[in-house]
Formats: sequence, C-alpha cells, structure tokens
Amino acid sequence: MKRFTLLLALCWMVLSASANVITYTADDETIFPNPERGFTDELGGETMLSDSKNHVVKPEEDWYFEEFEGKQTLTVLIYYLGNYRTKDLSAKILQGFDEDMQILRDHGFKCVLRFAYDWNSKNDAELIWVKRHIEQLKPHLAANSDVIYVMETGFVGKWGEWYYSSNFGNETQKLNANRRQVLEAMIDACPSNRFLLVRYPIIKTVYLGDENALTSEEAFSGSTRARIGHHNDAFLADWGNDGTYGRDGDGPSDDPVLRQYIADETLFVPNGGETNVEGSLAKQVYTQAESEMSRYHWSFCGYSYSWDVTDRWRSSGIYNTLDRLMGYRFQMKTASLPLAATAGGEARVELKIKNAGYAPLYNERKAYIVLKNGNKTYFLPLQSDPRRWAPNGVVTTIDETLSIPAEIPAGTYQLYLHLPDASPSIAADPRYAVRFANVGTWDESTGMNKLNATIEITEPTTALNPSKTASQVDKILQDGRILIRKNGRVYTMQGQKIN
Repeated sequence: MKRFTLLLALCWMVLSASANVITYTADDETIFPNPERGFTDELGGETMLSDSKNHVVKPEEDWYFEEFEGKQTLTVLIYYLGNYRTKDLSAKILQGFDEDMQILRDHGFKCVLRFAYDWNSKNDAELIWVKRHIEQLKPHLAANSDVIYVMETGFVGKWGEWYYSSNFGNETQKLNANRRQVLEAMIDACPSNRFLLVRYPIIKTVYLGDENALTSEEAFSGSTRARIGHHNDAFLADWGNDGTYGRDGDGPSDDPVLRQYIADETLFVPNGGETNVEGSLAKQVYTQAESEMSRYHWSFCGYSYSWDVTDRWRSSGIYNTLDRLMGYRFQMKTASLPLAATAGGEARVELKIKNAGYAPLYNERKAYIVLKNGNKTYFLPLQSDPRRWAPNGVVTTIDETLSIPAEIPAGTYQLYLHLPDASPSIAADPRYAVRFANVGTWDESTGMNKLNATIEITEPTTALNPSKTASQVDKILQDGRILIRKNGRVYTMQGQKIN
C-alpha cells in the first residue's frame, strides 16, 4: 500500500510537470491606447458655464472623438462655475455634467476632472459657496465614477490650481484654515473608489501632519492618506517646477526631500499634469521628460501645453517613447499553464508579467484567467492585484492554484488573460479592458489577451471502457486524466479503478 501511495505521488508530480510552458514575444514599438493612462488634452477649453451653455464635452463631441477615438482614452475636463459664485448650481448645470459623462461612456473615454471658477482671474468663490457647490456635486460624482479616472481638488484660485486666489490667500501654496475645509469637503465628495489629486505635495503633508510617504502596507486601504495623489501643472519648469516641490509655500523653491517623497508616494497614488515651459528653457529641459516621468511615475500628461516642449518631444522622437511608456505597459513574459483539469477540481498557473511603463495601475481592477469554448465563457479570478505590478521593468511572478467551476462542461477551452474595468456599467466594454504589449495576443472584439494555449476539461469521474487499448490508455495518460496502472488495472486521478 505504501509503495502504491508513493507511485501515485510520483505520477502526480510527473503530470504536474507536463504543463504547457509558453514564451511570449514583447511588443516594444506599437503605440496603442489603454484605459486610465497616456497623453491627454483639455476638452472644451476655457468656457464659462451657464444655464444656456451647460456642457463642456457635448459641443466638442463630433470633431474630438472623430480625431482621438482609438488613439487616446483620457481627456481633462475643467468645469468653470464663475456664473454661480454666489448661488446654487442650477439643475441645468448638474444635468449637463451627467450628460457629458454619458458621452464619455459612449466613446470609451474617462476624464481627469476639475472644477474652478475662472481661468482669466483669481476670482474664486467664498468658502460657504465652494462647500455648497461640492455638496451639490457629490451625488453626481458618485453616479459617474466609472468614467472618472481621477479628481483634482480644484475650486481654489485661477484655473483651480490653488495659487492665485481672492478668497483663500493669494500667491501661496500654504494650507490655511479655509483651504483645509475645501480639501476636507473634496475628500468627502470624491467617490471612495477614486483618488483626489492635490497640486502641491505640501498640501498633503501639512494636512496629514507628517512627510511620511505612503507605504505598501497602507496603499489601497481606503484611508485618507491612501486616497490623496498628486498633480503637477508646471512639469519641467524652473525653480522646483514653479514651486511644486517647494516647502515654504510662498513661491518657487525646490526641496529634494519633497521630490523623494513624490517618487515614493506615486508607486501607490497617481501623478500627472502638464508642462508649462516656454521659450529658451524648453530647449534645455525637454530631454528630461523620460527620466522625470519614470522617477515620479507619471500616468497622464497634457500634450498641447506647452507646445514649445511637446513639439520638441515630437521632433526628437521622445514623444513616441512617452506615449508608449506613460502609465503602465504590461507584457507577458512566460506562462506555465495546465494541459488538463477536472470540473470542480483545481489548476495551477504561473505567469511572469513585466510592467515596462513608468507607473502602475491605480484604480482597482481584477485579473482573470478566462476559459472560452464557443459561447461558453468562465472567468477565474486571480488573487494577484494588478495595482501592485510594479513599473519601470519589474517582472511580477504570479503562481496560483485556481478552482475550476463544477458546472463547466467537458471540452477544450481557449485560455485568456483579462483585466476588465471594475465598474459593472462598463466591465463588458472591451475599450475599457487592458491590452498587453505582446505580439499576437490582443483580441480587440473581447478585450482579452490570448494566452495561446488550451486546456482540456473533463468530468469529475471519468468512466472508461475496459476494452481500451494500451495506446489509448497512454494517450489518456498524456491528457492527465489517468494517474497510474497497478497490477494490470488502471486508476483515475480520483482513485477510481478501471478494468
């Protein structure tokens, strides 16, 4: 009996070792859109909203999506509310916002979202009205969180950038008492499954009372520290990116400690923005984009401002590199996949995935191994969290044992790797699924990545005809359905004896 048990164990090891091992070819050249990353632009421009002009997206819909659909997935939306500085937002304004979000949904886009009062002056609204407007917007933000990539704190100052301000302290990045209340109102209103980005790192450090960068242990926990990210609308500018990395809060300065803080933080919270460099300085700094985006884990960047820099990116070829590597860029390296499994049983998979991009994923998104046979499709969730597939060339190994559904019919199934959006409203839309940068793996119609392998699913107990020939039994042995022969009899993996 002991000898037989040992033989069973040895045979199980042999069968386990007979997995399908595949090596994938990386695609390091193709530029393609992926959700929640990449170059973007401000759709709608500088428009003061009113009851008769209550949309940002709709007036630009036809030309914008005709030009950019299939090329990018993000747009920056700034809703300028200067006509409502001293009154409630109207039902028309709120309706226009909801309709704009639906247009994004229809076209497979998401937005970087901000609210402000003016782009031409520092005339923002008083605190009481800012808080009232945030309160009005809160349910609409929740209802449309599926097409919001990130929210920027906004509301304070010219462009909502928290510097030039009539009501919250002029030309300062300091977090005074009134600014603190705006930040707290926005933390409350921002959907719990989305990040709120602040313009200057000292806003977050002062608010939290320390300069401790977010750790891996607290990342994605839902805490306030874990939900506040960063944006930089003076990328590559002089004087610490126009004071982005300043500590004193009253003007341009550059603190290396805050730079390291952002480098560490942005492994777990988003970072992006635009460059505002113009003139001769653009000639000096445009080549720094690759190293800076890599260090600070940029996932999005405006391409139109400043043209002095982005045109140099284009003429030098840097633009294409940034377009490929901004945000995440996943590549399958190798996979070890089972040749066969039993309905109701288990199957072990091992995947090695490289993130060649500058940043990780940030919003929650599950990964699935998908079994597909005709119209029969089964999604097997992986425990590995794609948000933790670290960037800048790190290879993550996924080694998991999956549970095969008991109800799955026997047959041959194609295998896929699938990362759909987490929101039920758009989860089935392939435009919101993650494409891997490999040759010959993307299935555009389903939004799934082919693993270029099949798995044979068998019934839990296989009743075989005793008259099967030795060659037939040997074939079944290769398929993984028969474990061993002993004393002239054949035994299944479940221990069933067959004459």
